[in-house]
Amino acid sequence: MRISLTKNVLAGLLFVGFGLFGLWLSHSLDMGTADAMGSGYFPRMVCSLLIVCGGVLAVLALVWPDERPEGWHWRPLVCVTLASLAFALLLRPLGLVAALAVTILLGALSGPLLPPLKLAFLVVVLIAVNVGIFVLALGMPIPLWPALT
Repeated sequence: MRISLTKNVLAGLLFVGFGLFGLWLSHSLDMGTADAMGSGYFPRMVCSLLIVCGGVLAVLALVWPDERPEGWHWRPLVCVTLASLAFALLLRPLGLVAALAVTILLGALSGPLLPPLKLAFLVVVLIAVNVGIFVLALGMPIPLWPALT
């Protein structure tokens, strides 16, 4: 029997790897109980679920093989990584609106380029949705604009 490393087998193994890494990182956190959750309860539950889902995905892909993995694409990796870093670094000094605009624009460069009008619409809609959810609905104290000092 030959094991074929298809997309879903590799994705399942990646999920299992991230889950195991997360369990290792959270090993020193207090677990607590379901009634009195400690700081390690939620991370361990999420990592355990990630391991189970990854294992199921990998096993199912071994039973029913799917597509072979494609070649490596650098542009999406670089653009999405830069977008994540930009959000983390720009949120405090520029506020949520500008940080999201830069993040969305960098993320949009990872795939086929959108026409400018569609990209502007996407930026406006995603900013409105994020502000609506995190600032208005959840009441999180996230600054919308640059802090004036």
